[in-house]
Amino acid sequence: MENPEMARKRRSTIIWVIALAFVGLVFDGYDLVVYGAVLPGFMGPDSAKWIGDHALTPKDAGMLGSYAMIGMMLGALVAGTLGDLIGRRKVMIGAIAWFSIGMAVSAMTETLAAFGVWRFITGLGVGALAGTTGAMAAEFAPPGKKNLATAFTYAGIPLGSLLSALLAIFLLPIIGWRGMFLIGALPLVTLLPLAIWKLPESVAWLASRGRLDEARKVSERTGVPIPEAEIKPQQSAAANASDARAGWAGLFTVYLVPAIVIGFVSAFCLLLVYSLNTWLPKIMLPIMGQNGSLALLLVLNAGAMVGTLYGSTLADKHSPQRIVALGFLVGALAMGAIGMIASTIDVPMVAKAGEIQQLADVSGIVVALLLLTIAITGLGTSGTQTLIYGLAANYYRTNVRGAGVAWTAAFGRIGGIFGPIFGAFLAVTFAGELHSIFYVLGGISLVGLALTLIIPKSKAAAVAQAVAPTTAAAAAVPAGKSRLYGTIMAVVDHTGNRLTRERVSEFVSLTGSKVHLVYLAPEHVLSAEVDQTDKAIDPAHVANLQEYVNEVNAQGVPAEGQILTSTLFGRGRAVVDLAEQLRCDLIILNTEEGGQRAKAELAQEVAGQNPKMAVLIARSTQ
Repeated sequence: MENPEMARKRRSTIIWVIALAFVGLVFDGYDLVVYGAVLPGFMGPDSAKWIGDHALTPKDAGMLGSYAMIGMMLGALVAGTLGDLIGRRKVMIGAIAWFSIGMAVSAMTETLAAFGVWRFITGLGVGALAGTTGAMAAEFAPPGKKNLATAFTYAGIPLGSLLSALLAIFLLPIIGWRGMFLIGALPLVTLLPLAIWKLPESVAWLASRGRLDEARKVSERTGVPIPEAEIKPQQSAAANASDARAGWAGLFTVYLVPAIVIGFVSAFCLLLVYSLNTWLPKIMLPIMGQNGSLALLLVLNAGAMVGTLYGSTLADKHSPQRIVALGFLVGALAMGAIGMIASTIDVPMVAKAGEIQQLADVSGIVVALLLLTIAITGLGTSGTQTLIYGLAANYYRTNVRGAGVAWTAAFGRIGGIFGPIFGAFLAVTFAGELHSIFYVLGGISLVGLALTLIIPKSKAAAVAQAVAPTTAAAAAVPAGKSRLYGTIMAVVDHTGNRLTRERVSEFVSLTGSKVHLVYLAPEHVLSAEVDQTDKAIDPAHVANLQEYVNEVNAQGVPAEGQILTSTLFGRGRAVVDLAEQLRCDLIILNTEEGGQRAKAELAQEVAGQNPKMAVLIARSTQ
């Protein structure tokens, strides 16, 4: 049983880490929308009062919006390498300071050229933060709550976007665009000091780098346990060589294909996110007016928050990949609906320099439908992007997780770079034809859906080598005995002794049920760092499982076995996937590695994946 004091420390640490990461990403989301919020002023007839000496053309506005995206992409790439080499904490703190200073200086620029340069510089810090927080949240999250923790953290992005739109409605006429950007610099005097004081280094990262003394000190101070796999890595020379491949080398050695596919999924989603957040106020200006079009940004990002939080709970219970695909489908349908609504509206042409002479005549019902479909669009775009980060954070092992999340964020920023430019292209090409703009965006969402469905199955959940009994069953189920369960899955591992085997045999004999023995191979499950699912199974494990199967079969109960390969962070999902495939009625957790606590955490992971699955925890025999 966990020490109450350590449990209290752990809860406090998790709250602080998730809260700091969440608030940091609130300002990431603020930065995402603030440019789109002030863009109508940069392009309007009074643009000279804002910055520069002339109004921006759509092409210039799109290019200017892309500078920050280029910075974000580079920042995320650098952060991935640094995070896996020097630690998550240092990168997060540095990123907060960097983007805060960039926002402050951006607010003081006097020319469009200087503004563009500082948007790029600010983007470096924003990208570094987005590329680090996902790994940090996943490594501190409780078992079975990694998708929820990651998604809650990234929910800061749509919340920040919502706040940016809301503040623009009320404060932009008062404080101007410079004041809006200065708000984005507030973390320098608020969040940064708190992060320096309260943000610990990741225990999992310290252990993965072999810095066990530091990991133990941080563990004692924060209550966050060191993963058993990190304390007792029983690995072969080949495994140690694989373990050394951290960061980008490990990512592109083991996860090349999924990294590329997930990267494209992120890119297409961010193409939608940045197209909408940059150009939605401008293209809807003839229908909704200045404040109305800004209100659409608010509604868009409110929908994103709902999608993030609700989608994350579904991702912890079901496949994150399926939930991301569902998000793309919802977004495509919503944007198609907006296109249908827009096709019924007579949109007035825009007069000189973006000046609107007359707003479109729309009914209250049409406005309500627009607000509803825009909210659902936010759920299917920005909300889906948050779930993509969660998918990436839980797809990769510890010593490449920073690189994996950073790659997802960085490659995705390619879509972010082209988002404002693509939005400008659509605004010019389909001027006065709003329905066509949303039909095109809906089509892009369907491309994202197709890519999501072809993401390879995670190496954290692969099944290898079935084992059948080599001895005949002693007898069928005795007469008069009914089966309590159809099929029982008994999960065992290499540490089980004769008492363990006898206990499994006795229980399943009493139930009269069919049993499927699942053997967790240690080099696969007990190391978060080494993925060997493509390697041959050790014959010793096959022999151990064969002994289990024969012993249970000898009790007169039909038995078969299977070796399950899974990394530490995917074992709960792997066990549930196999149990659902075999239609098991009960899972018995009879693993011994790590003692009762490790067994309880595995049970929590299994329950988190499928709350309807019955789980029985066997008492440890060690």
